[in-house]
Amino acid sequence: MKFRNKIVALLVLLIAILAGFIYFNYYAPPSMERGKKVIVDIPKGLGLKGIARKLEDEGVIRSDKLFIITALIKGGAGRLKAGEYEFQIGDPVDRVLEKLLKGAVLIRKITIPEGFSINEIAGLLEKDNIMSKDAFLEKANSAEFTNELIGVSIPSFEGYLFPDSYLYKKGITPDELIRMMVSRFKEVYGRLRATSREQNLTDHEVIILASIIEKETGEPSERSLISAVFHNRLRLGMKLESDPTVIYGMGGFNGNLTKKDLQMSTKYNTYMVFGLPPGPISNPGKDSIRATLNPADVNYLYFVSKGDGTHEFSSSYLDHLRGVMKYQR
Repeated sequence: MKFRNKIVALLVLLIAILAGFIYFNYYAPPSMERGKKVIVDIPKGLGLKGIARKLEDEGVIRSDKLFIITALIKGGAGRLKAGEYEFQIGDPVDRVLEKLLKGAVLIRKITIPEGFSINEIAGLLEKDNIMSKDAFLEKANSAEFTNELIGVSIPSFEGYLFPDSYLYKKGITPDELIRMMVSRFKEVYGRLRATSREQNLTDHEVIILASIIEKETGEPSERSLISAVFHNRLRLGMKLESDPTVIYGMGGFNGNLTKKDLQMSTKYNTYMVFGLPPGPISNPGKDSIRATLNPADVNYLYFVSKGDGTHEFSSSYLDHLRGVMKYQR
């Protein structure tokens, strides 16, 4: 009986030693690395062995062999999904395997600022290594694609890529991102249009005007006033005379708008042409669209920058000239 007890105790000790050996050599992370987050990109076509090796190289697991054995036992071979994952050093092998089986890839976020043009959006996407600028612009300037998503064959999605924060997975395509942004635009615009006062503008003209208002001021309280100025000018047959439209039509701007620039003949120079320019000059946010649909009830026809981000508004040209002399001499 005593001999049997000794055998059992010896077996328990051996099992404990074996379990400790497996844990400290295959599972336990270095004490200094425990809890550290690691991002691992698993490319498409990488087999079980390749994935296991990559996880070991990145320090996520201690043994590629044990990971392979665990995946085979659980029937996971051939079912591991590619993508970008975030692991925490110290995660059990089972948890790492479960993430790969579920495809629980890392979700990232990109914020598109209000008033960005499609060129500026493309530059931001390339800067953040989300996609190439050229690839995005090719899709953003597709009349065929605008017709599919908006129902109007216009040269580009300028004005319709709603500025907001978007969640995405690594490898998102221009097609996918544009669909998300246009869907968000439709959602926001539909609600604003349904609750607005009736304006004598088509939906496309609303977006054109909203894109100008977006670039004219960063002061939320002024948007409805600037909207009123432009609505009043359009109604009276006056030129809009908006600097941002001139800058957009120039294609390149060094930060100094000159008298010569204002006399440049382009389709977007509203100092030279009457009415709205042929298309939006930016992608306006919700407040600028709302202001376009709901202009203030005032008779202002002019505004001049005070140099502090706000403007002085006036109804007569004489008052406007006084403002120009006061703030811009």
